[in-house]
Amino acid sequence: MSERRHEPVFPGFAEMAAKRRALTDELARFGDIGARPGEVLLGAAASATADGHGLAELMTELALSPDDSRRAAISGLATLADLTARRVEYVEIGYDAGVRAIADPTLGRDEPIVRSAVIVGAALVPPEPDDAVLDRVLSWSTLPLDRHRLRDRLRELRITPWADAAGDGAALRLAAARAALGRLLEATDGFDRGIQPDLVVAGGGAWAVAPGPVITLALADVLRRPGATQYAYDHARLLGPLGSIADRDERRAVMSDLADDLLVPLGSVVTPAGIRSGRSVGRLVLHGESGDTEFDLVPGSLELVDLAPGQTAVADFHFRDSVRLGGKGRQFEVEVAGGLGGLLVDLRDVPLRLPERHDRRREQLETWQASLWAGLDR
Repeated sequence: MSERRHEPVFPGFAEMAAKRRALTDELARFGDIGARPGEVLLGAAASATADGHGLAELMTELALSPDDSRRAAISGLATLADLTARRVEYVEIGYDAGVRAIADPTLGRDEPIVRSAVIVGAALVPPEPDDAVLDRVLSWSTLPLDRHRLRDRLRELRITPWADAAGDGAALRLAAARAALGRLLEATDGFDRGIQPDLVVAGGGAWAVAPGPVITLALADVLRRPGATQYAYDHARLLGPLGSIADRDERRAVMSDLADDLLVPLGSVVTPAGIRSGRSVGRLVLHGESGDTEFDLVPGSLELVDLAPGQTAVADFHFRDSVRLGGKGRQFEVEVAGGLGGLLVDLRDVPLRLPERHDRRREQLETWQASLWAGLDR
């Protein structure tokens, strides 16, 4: 099996390049699989391996060049999880691929366990959007487009990804990002093993067209998991450059110094599951630095509570019936952190159920989005 050699572009990639060559030699022991230099290799699902992620790691190593920024971002994510002692999930929607990685700090290990995959099919817009891609984008679109016009708009977005980034162009890009995130999750099914991450970090320019609260809503729409999670955005795309620092201690030190500026805090999302219908299912009392805030919990609603970046609070939930929020019960105390989107209490269905008719679905999505996206020109 032939391989194209790459010289490291950044300091710190020499070690990664050596690891990649070793993995290539290991794969060669199983015979020539017919790959051409530079070709992306696709393997079986990560769950097919004994340790749950070895094969996915192998294929990612082979698919990416040593100086690929996505490889470095995954290393940066591992250091972030190590520094914060939190379970961190990274989802990136980029021009030519999507990335999903979960770093899980575990006691007794020198470094966090990381499961990662780079999925070409989870690009913002595939080179030629087929019917399946159109259906997904239509299911998230707030624009009244027919299939032919939508296909043309997606092709235009593929050709000029940074053009038309306002008004309905921003709404279309957000719909495409939601659809791509859905494809990414399907391709990496089983990565999370049913465990809610403490922090979700969004990456990629697909999210840059929307304000913080709308990014949070878009992620929460697709990542429908009961529990409480903090969200952040890698706005300056620093995870990649910082992850390229070869020395682990130096990387930790630099990221620790930049901790306050590394990510934009989007806020926290609390998503209970198993809520019954009715006028009210309980009460929330938010104990914050400036006092207490109390309001009813209405099924199917989105409750946005102002909580500034850097602030923390304790959300005290009292439900009339048992719900799932981490565990199962009626009363929960959840520590939440603020951000651009404050605290979002998501009382919609898990998984999210939308109307079958396209016009009613667009109306519902637009209602939710408009409540968080002031001034959007439709």
